[in-house]
Amino acid sequence: MSGLINGATSVAQAQHPTQIDSWEVVLINIVQKISLTPAQYDLITDRYSNLQAILNVAEDEILKDAHIFVQGSIGLKTTIKPAPEAEGDMVNVDADAIVLLPNAQNVDSKEVLDALTRRFEEGTRTSTPIKPLRRGIRIVYADENPGFHIDVTPARNARGNGQSAGYGNLEVPDRETGWKCSTPRDYSLWLENLAKLEIQIIRKMADNKVLMDSATQDPLPLYEDYTEHNPLRATIKLLKRHRDQWALNSESPEYRPISAVITTLAAKAYEKVYKESQAQALRPIEAIVKIIAYMPQFITQTEDGFAVLNPMDKGENFAEKWNRPNGEGESYREAFFEWHSQALESMKIGLYDLESQKNFEDRLIESFGIPRTFIQEQIRNVPDRSWTLPGRNSNVSLNTISLGALAGTSSTAASVHTSTEPVGRLG
Repeated sequence: MSGLINGATSVAQAQHPTQIDSWEVVLINIVQKISLTPAQYDLITDRYSNLQAILNVAEDEILKDAHIFVQGSIGLKTTIKPAPEAEGDMVNVDADAIVLLPNAQNVDSKEVLDALTRRFEEGTRTSTPIKPLRRGIRIVYADENPGFHIDVTPARNARGNGQSAGYGNLEVPDRETGWKCSTPRDYSLWLENLAKLEIQIIRKMADNKVLMDSATQDPLPLYEDYTEHNPLRATIKLLKRHRDQWALNSESPEYRPISAVITTLAAKAYEKVYKESQAQALRPIEAIVKIIAYMPQFITQTEDGFAVLNPMDKGENFAEKWNRPNGEGESYREAFFEWHSQALESMKIGLYDLESQKNFEDRLIESFGIPRTFIQEQIRNVPDRSWTLPGRNSNVSLNTISLGALAGTSSTAASVHTSTEPVGRLG
């Protein structure tokens, strides 16, 4: 075994080569666990379809001939369920939509926002009132399980943009600064193309098949696209769930890193790891750890301060909050680096010897908010009973635990779930 060591990125020495196998299985199943279920996705799809129906009967000329498409995590295929103990705006699944308005070219931004707000106040039947946002409105479906919201942002083509369907440079209204540049569809295409780059993997898990069909014109991506994970999307989902859990444990959750920063840095790091893998193939866990370790390299500094620039629009800085005065920007920066350090360590939990099954479970729960019963199920179903279990020393496998139980060193074979001491190799 190489020890999973590579120059700039050092991964903790696994207790045994098979521990890498068992930890990769658990980790990819965590990705599946935190992803939307088919029923949840169908529900969001249904509500998304309602947006067009509401706008079709708009009488305001500004809203006529609107064209709707998704942006954010739904469009990027990186949506995750809320953490079990989520609070505030983390309780709901995010589903963002852009409303492209061809008749808004010479209209004031406030007038556009007011027209959009009125139409959805009239046409939406939800228990929660329409919430105005800085760049649009929020429709909250709090009665669903899990709850979710759709942020609707109006947009128009920027001057000189002759492309259709939302491609190219757009402008979105801002309640404080007026029209502001944005490239949501080009950004999604950028990420889609990066995700198609296949990192050379030594061994792909059966559940890690790369399936990256291009999204159709306007419907949401097929649910099947969410249930198949390549290293980039898997890493982004794990990072977002870890971010949410970290925020719940933080004294200042309002400073948590935003998804646009995480996604952009992870994608740029992914491209670097892809290039490296062409010379030397990587294990899935190696790829994930490298992606996370490289992320800070793509934070830049400009005349205005720190920047995580939109790769499709250098005028858009996803990390603009990092430069706020009076110590606020410093709080955002410190939060990012503190979270990033913890996230990097959390991806290696299964490669350590944590001395007991309970300690391993506790660490996973703290890092990803995964139910204890789910973790225990993953351990029970490790594909090979001879593999070293994640988070345990090299002497601990399902086989040794079962033998230990037969020899009277453990009360039952189920001690894999409750043992607080590592099980030694017999005889």
